[in-house]
Amino acid sequence: MLIKKITPFLILLASAGFANAQDAASQTATAQSSPDPQQQQEEKAKLEKKATVLLEQVVSEAGALKLPENRIRVQIAAGDMLWDRSATRARGLLSDAGAMLSQMILEGDRTDRDEMQTLNQLRQDLVLTAGRHDAELGYQLLRSTQPQTNTTNAAGGRRFGFDPQGNLEQSLLATIAATDPKVAYQKASEALDKGEYPTALNRVLAQLQSKDEEAFKKLSDKVLGRLGSENLLTTREAASLALNLLLPGPRVTGTASNQTTQATTTNARSNSTQVLSESAYHDLLDNAIAAALNVTSLGPGNNNRGTGPGGRLRMPPPNPQTTTDDAQNRQNNARTLLFGLAAMLTQIDQYLPERSQTVRQKMTDLGMGNNPNLTYGNQMRTAMQQGTSETLEAAAKTAPPQMQSRLYQQAAQKAVDEGNTDRALQLANDHLDESTRNSIMQAVDFKRLTTTASAEKLDEIKQKLAGLPSDSDRVKYLIDLSTSTQKDNPKLALRFLDDARNLVNKRAANYKQFEDQLKVADAFAAVDSKRSFEVLEPGIAQLNELLSAAQVLNGFEIEIFKEGELSLRSDNDLVGMVARFGQELASLAKADFDQARMTADKFQLPEPRLNAKLQIVQSVLGVQRPANDGNRRGQNFQFVMR
Repeated sequence: MLIKKITPFLILLASAGFANAQDAASQTATAQSSPDPQQQQEEKAKLEKKATVLLEQVVSEAGALKLPENRIRVQIAAGDMLWDRSATRARGLLSDAGAMLSQMILEGDRTDRDEMQTLNQLRQDLVLTAGRHDAELGYQLLRSTQPQTNTTNAAGGRRFGFDPQGNLEQSLLATIAATDPKVAYQKASEALDKGEYPTALNRVLAQLQSKDEEAFKKLSDKVLGRLGSENLLTTREAASLALNLLLPGPRVTGTASNQTTQATTTNARSNSTQVLSESAYHDLLDNAIAAALNVTSLGPGNNNRGTGPGGRLRMPPPNPQTTTDDAQNRQNNARTLLFGLAAMLTQIDQYLPERSQTVRQKMTDLGMGNNPNLTYGNQMRTAMQQGTSETLEAAAKTAPPQMQSRLYQQAAQKAVDEGNTDRALQLANDHLDESTRNSIMQAVDFKRLTTTASAEKLDEIKQKLAGLPSDSDRVKYLIDLSTSTQKDNPKLALRFLDDARNLVNKRAANYKQFEDQLKVADAFAAVDSKRSFEVLEPGIAQLNELLSAAQVLNGFEIEIFKEGELSLRSDNDLVGMVARFGQELASLAKADFDQARMTADKFQLPEPRLNAKLQIVQSVLGVQRPANDGNRRGQNFQFVMR
């Protein structure tokens, strides 16, 4: 049965024996010279003009959508993408979206949790998108869409509120710092002068240090001047801000040239939030320790607190009493600081070693010493930041027993991806059960094979592929083989992709098989974009069928339609897969814009069709969303925004 199943792609593989180094040589000999830069600019301008025309068409068609939230998403995305080309037009779109959203908020059902989440997300998207382009417009929309405080609940059911105004205002402040540092500096300074400690200050400083050195120094000095030990004890917000500044560590100085390129790359995200010099870091850390040592007890139920999964800091909750006296407040803030410092013992050892033993002794006195959860949390935080096989292995050593096997497996697989097959085998042999070990050993075999793949090794490749447990595994390794041979033997690389295409050229039976189709389409993009579209079209046709079935079942087994229209707030897997196909079309648009647009038209419903076209425009215009755009849990199908 297995032989019959894999016969088609084995036949194709056999024919690949005619692909040899001579093919690569002829390809190289006929390669075109580098295109003229002026011609490239002209082609780019033509492509962007097409994209702008398509964007205006999408905005026009979106007027027929029933759901206001869908129309708002189009307006926000369009305003974002049009700003650099027509600020007046973009401002009008964002203002119209604000007016529509204000009405939605006024009429919103506060007993409907999903509706409240949608309104909160739309408001965040609108305000932050506007703020990235115009600080004043961002604050204007923040005010105009502010929910009323009316708490009347005629239905008598549970009410769900809007996100606190202050949270969005802090996110807006951090956003503005990236584009208008002078305004961000002014507003942050005003807040400090009023005795406030904005939660976005660390993000504002992170932006200012690369945008405006003078403003960065002034604001840094003012912040540090407000974070003395006494303020850390009396103000919870000050304690939280101090920990936010301390946790990433100090800025890396130019003398740290011995760090490897890999380490620099893997820690780039962390380094972006390192805003304190070593001297300032030392002083603030000393203040935080001095305040934390005032703890006399952990309070009820706090003995096992520390860091949660992934190394996220778990702070002790505020005192449950409705009012606290000054002594209670100081104890609460000291606990917050001590639990935060528990996740920074390595930094304390390095930058304030004379305080290290005192902190550890205080933790021991309070029952926090030798807490395995703290050790594991610190290891996981390092593993998530660096993501290497070494850090994953270190995290596995301190993980709870039930999690160790999974982490060792991830470490071994990461070692395979890094090309360190010997390390992968050692981890597998030392820590994994037979089944998992065999899987890693198989991955090692293929990793070694991909580095030496050639037409002469087709028999060995056939045997390896035949031994894989699923077509998904075969697709993965055929793509890897294609990638490894593309430079030296492009004809053989194309044959490998044809074999992979043959495996996915069928109706998907689950979402994993849809993902395989996307992987093959994406792999073809580097060698023949026409075949990428050919792979995607059957998948889109099947998605149309599934969406039609979902319309019939809506309200029973599934609920992704509202008033007969696909709601773009859904976190449903089907809707997410529709969005994934749109993303793949967007990635192909630069190679063949017209074909990408025509393929997007194959979506029968207007909502996924418009969304795919917006993604295409976004790709062509080079619009990118920021890495941290707030909390977007469950938002896997939405009109794209920068």
